[in-house]
Amino acid sequence: MRTIFSGEAINFSYNKKTPVLDGLTISITDKQIYGLLGPNGAGKSTLTKVMLGLESPQSGKLQWFNEFPNHSTKSRIGYVPQDLALIYDLSAYENVQFFGKLYNLKGERLVKQVRYALEFVGLWEERKQKPKKFSGGMKRRLNIACGIVHNPDVIILDEPTVGVDPQSRNRILDAIQELNQLGTTVVYISHYMEEVEKICTHVGIIDEGKLLCEGKLSDILEEYTDKAILKLDLQRKSTAYSSHLENYTVLSTDENKVELAVPKNNMDIISEIKESFGDEVKSFQYVSPNLEQVFFKLTKKNLRD
Repeated sequence: MRTIFSGEAINFSYNKKTPVLDGLTISITDKQIYGLLGPNGAGKSTLTKVMLGLESPQSGKLQWFNEFPNHSTKSRIGYVPQDLALIYDLSAYENVQFFGKLYNLKGERLVKQVRYALEFVGLWEERKQKPKKFSGGMKRRLNIACGIVHNPDVIILDEPTVGVDPQSRNRILDAIQELNQLGTTVVYISHYMEEVEKICTHVGIIDEGKLLCEGKLSDILEEYTDKAILKLDLQRKSTAYSSHLENYTVLSTDENKVELAVPKNNMDIISEIKESFGDEVKSFQYVSPNLEQVFFKLTKKNLRD
């Protein structure tokens, strides 16, 4: 696979004392949806700025499309920031047109690309309206249209679903997957673990300026998880079952509910637990190993802390 972006041993700090990026190495290849995860303060925003050329690392090597960053490589990159980059005195059409001109689109090609971008995000019928009249989800979609108007080879999306309703979130996620199917490589930064699991093909987890793991999502789940979760809804409060529970790894208890860690794909122990509790269990729920477990195992933090 062709390498889209590679960063090798990147070091960056704002005060030359505390490193924000600490020897970070990362590789993103063609046609991936690469989910970049990390707790607050992990270095994700700084890494994005370095990738875009908005900050210069103190040391390390960066390449886009196997070239050192230059005017040509920058023109092939799209960026959709978390903070809405919209001009509220302009119409939706004029907003996308403005960003198209920044990428030197002109004449018929500009007209064609503006229409393509607005149709792609489902806002062509609203093209004459100003974004101040838009819902949060519509503003987010317009933000994406501005980022893809020049038909980039790769697009970086920073928290594109923050503050939107479920319907808009699903529409945005569907659009991202469609972009990828059309050949665009996507770098997806999000605090929503379920979104990353739904759409990303590859994942990188960053904390304290270091990349803790990177690879195909399915491979990471296989490598870093050995436990699944069994959720029990009991007839009585969990404290009444202390003798039963002492034989198992208890993750949490809450009134009548208990979460146990069990070896993944081990049906024997699940059958043993069912038999042990018998009619005392109102319901079982088996939760397969997931990205949240990997994240907590590597960082000892929750993503949204």
